[in-house]
Amino acid sequence: MPRSQVEPMSRPVLIKVAGVAVAVGLHLAVLGAVLSSPPVKPEIDLPETVEVRFVEIADEVVDAAVNVDTDLEPVQEVAVAEPIPEPEPVVEPEPPEPEPVIEPEPEPEPVIEPEPEPEPVVEPEPEPVPEPEPEPEPVVEPEPEAITPEPPPEPKPEPKPEPKPEPKPEPKPKPKPKPKPKPVVKAPAKPVAPVVAAAPVGKAAAPAVPKAPTAPVDPNRPRMIGKVDYLGKRPNPVYPRVSERRGEQGRVVVRVLISAQGSVLNASVRSSSGHERLDMAAVKAASSARFKPYTENGIAYQAMADIPFDFVL
Repeated sequence: MPRSQVEPMSRPVLIKVAGVAVAVGLHLAVLGAVLSSPPVKPEIDLPETVEVRFVEIADEVVDAAVNVDTDLEPVQEVAVAEPIPEPEPVVEPEPPEPEPVIEPEPEPEPVIEPEPEPEPVVEPEPEPVPEPEPEPEPVVEPEPEAITPEPPPEPKPEPKPEPKPEPKPEPKPKPKPKPKPKPVVKAPAKPVAPVVAAAPVGKAAAPAVPKAPTAPVDPNRPRMIGKVDYLGKRPNPVYPRVSERRGEQGRVVVRVLISAQGSVLNASVRSSSGHERLDMAAVKAASSARFKPYTENGIAYQAMADIPFDFVL
């Protein structure tokens, strides 16, 4: 029993030892072969020789038939030896060229320039100190003049019975031209007929002189009004700066022609302030105004009004 157990244990060990010995032997054999081989000398391959033949050619052309029998000259074979490479000449380095000495250029003599005459110093004119613009005072709007309402027509007094004057031939009334038809306009109240005093007894009363009939009012004629109603704010004129600096003041009255729609058709100076700039500023302000149309009995008419403008510093 103990032998059977030892034998299988020793076999793998022997196999391993044998393998290691074989590997070591192979390595030693290869190393010995490498060391024992003689060294290989390098061989130099020389170039092969080249044969060159020289053939002489005659200057004159000779007929081929004539020269058939002539002996050909033997061709000399010349062995061309390999050219021996000439030793390259040793190039001696050239000595460096001496740097040229740069002679300093002679300094030019300074040219004495004549001193320029000093220009007269022009003193700058002092700038005018701008006067501080005075703050424009608000334009005082004049109180619009009150329009005196038209007095209502007085009731006609009952005419008193006049004494019968003696009959006299009455003057024939002149034929009146027929007026052209115009839009119906309500006629103003007729003036009250003056009361004729009774003639004293014994004297004949003078005949009443018929008065000329009043002309109808032209509807296209502008009405002169004393008060205007603005649509919006009353325009204020722009005070010209030149007028402010010069202290120009005054009152300008501008007459405006107002259309039936309330716009200004024309504006002109009615009363001047004595300064054209102020007058033009007032006319410009009046032209930009808008008014409520002037109406009579619900009908709009053109109107004229005087508008004052005060320019006060």
